[in-house]
Amino acid sequence: MADVAELKRMALNWLSRRDYSENQLSLRLGRQGGEPADIALVIAWCKRENYLDQNRFLQMLVRSRAGKGYGLNYIVQECRQQQIAKEQVLQCAAELEIDWFAMASQQYQKKYGQSEVTDYKEKLKRMAYMQRRGFSNEQIQIAMNQTE
Repeated sequence: MADVAELKRMALNWLSRRDYSENQLSLRLGRQGGEPADIALVIAWCKRENYLDQNRFLQMLVRSRAGKGYGLNYIVQECRQQQIAKEQVLQCAAELEIDWFAMASQQYQKKYGQSEVTDYKEKLKRMAYMQRRGFSNEQIQIAMNQTE
C-alpha cells in the first residue's frame, strides 16, 4: 500500500521519462497499490504543477502515430482507449495541420510502390490495409488513384 508521497514520487519518476494520459497514469498508480482517492489527489497535483498535461500528451501521440503512417481514424480509436474525447483529438489534429491525404498517398506508396492493381480482390486487399491504418475511404481512393 503506497501513501500519497510515494505515489507522487512514482508519478514524477514516470512523467520525467515521457508524457502519459491521465488514464494511463492512474492505472499505473493503481497497479502500485494506490487507493483511488490518493490517486485522484496525485493526478490533481501533477496537473496543477504542469507535470501532467493532457494536451501535451495528445499532441505527442498524434505526431508520433502520424509519423509512423497512421491515419486519423486509427489515432481517434487509440485515444478512445485512453478515454480521450474524439473532439479533443480532432482539434489537436487540426492544430497540427497534418495533410492526411498526402500521408495516405505516402503510406500507400511505401507499401505498394508503383505496382498495378491486378484484380478486384487485390484492390479490396489494399483498401483493407489502408483502412486498418486509419485512413478514410476518400483518402484511400485518392491515394490509389494517384498510382494508377
